[in-house]
Amino acid sequence: MTAKLFGTSGIRGSIAEKVTTDLALNLGRALGTFLDGKGTVGIGTDARTSREMLRNGIIAGVLSTGTNVIDLGIAPMPTIAYYSQIDEISASVIVTASHNPPTDNGFKFFTGGREFIRTEEIFLESCISERRYLAANWDSCGEILYLDIKNQYLRYLKDFLLKRSKRSDGTKVMLDLANGAATDYTPQLLLEMGFSVTTMNSHQDGHFPGRPAEPSPENLGDAMKIAASSDFAVTMCHDGDGDRLAVIDEQGEFIDQNRVIALFARDEVERKGEGIVVVSIDTSSVIDEVVTAAGGQVTRMPLGSLQEFLASDKGKDVVFASEPWKPIFTEIGWWMDGIVGAARFAQLMDEQGNSSCMKLMESIPKYPMLRDFVRCPDNIKQAFLPKVKELLVPQMSGIDKILEVDGIRIECTDGSYVLVRVSGTEPKARVYIGAKAQSTVDRIAKLTEGVMNQVLEELQKK
Repeated sequence: MTAKLFGTSGIRGSIAEKVTTDLALNLGRALGTFLDGKGTVGIGTDARTSREMLRNGIIAGVLSTGTNVIDLGIAPMPTIAYYSQIDEISASVIVTASHNPPTDNGFKFFTGGREFIRTEEIFLESCISERRYLAANWDSCGEILYLDIKNQYLRYLKDFLLKRSKRSDGTKVMLDLANGAATDYTPQLLLEMGFSVTTMNSHQDGHFPGRPAEPSPENLGDAMKIAASSDFAVTMCHDGDGDRLAVIDEQGEFIDQNRVIALFARDEVERKGEGIVVVSIDTSSVIDEVVTAAGGQVTRMPLGSLQEFLASDKGKDVVFASEPWKPIFTEIGWWMDGIVGAARFAQLMDEQGNSSCMKLMESIPKYPMLRDFVRCPDNIKQAFLPKVKELLVPQMSGIDKILEVDGIRIECTDGSYVLVRVSGTEPKARVYIGAKAQSTVDRIAKLTEGVMNQVLEELQKK
């Protein structure tokens, strides 16, 4: 049986237990086998302390099949993804664990500007499980070259941004760069776009000394305090590899990710007059409200599966896609990009918000939400969701539709929704609830909590 290595976002885990040098070597050999020992692979890393040993391992594996390598050094994930769409490049890989703690690392694979889809991941997994690798002769091993890709990538983003709007006249912004791979990228891009830029946590350090790599509200206390006591129009924050974007307004308030997605999606739909916006199943109905009013339509996919839709026949009609934190501007490519997201948000703030983040966000509704979880042992997960659906649906009123692409999501005609899904990596069942009124959130939460606890109790007795 083929062992599953890939999760919802590449491969991640402890370098002591999962993401080892042996795995790095074998992934490189599997990737070279996938490419039939031909072409060229771009390989980069984030700033984690384990980057060298894992990069060297995967490079060795790729070279052993006869496939060539371009070593891109430390670079953000969006940059590595961009490189995979260059004509001469067959695929690209970044050694990163994104927002995970410094003890972890991982790998993400790209081709044609998108992440590997599941069939491609399965090929790599089967190669490793079966130890089925292509091996080049001594006189046809791959070769390695080195490239600093930063300026090429930033020019590509500037071309996109300048089609959207003019340069700023010096609006003040702050960037919290998480000591990650984007420290040399986002500040330069925003400076070249005319913004006045101040940075924090802006030297690369794989220990993440400034704050944890995930740009969640609980990790951004320092940035929020500075934002509230300064004259920055907006503060924007990254994770360890630069695919995530978090936004803090001039009063130091963290802006919910769903509202940032809605802002970007509305702008892209309005530019086209129509189009599909693809988001993950855990996003808010505020996106539907804003996108529908602009003339677009929303499609939801399981977490980690946006690329499957983008790679399908309908992908050409997608004008914007996003999971929480991770915007995909399809006009430039199919990768998640917090760097261009930061620059585009700053542009919209200048254009539509009169250089005020708060004024810009006034046009996007702010609704109450709840995110929570209960303990759910792995051995009952398969039976958990069907039983929750059986008990919860009859008790919900005004149901508009039910989605079961990843868990069960019940959407109601008043704009409220509840999503229950089981975690693929932890013994948890997660619940997401949103509505236009706090009283509705509280009512649905009480009902859903009761059903989930009842189901857990029944299943654990068996």
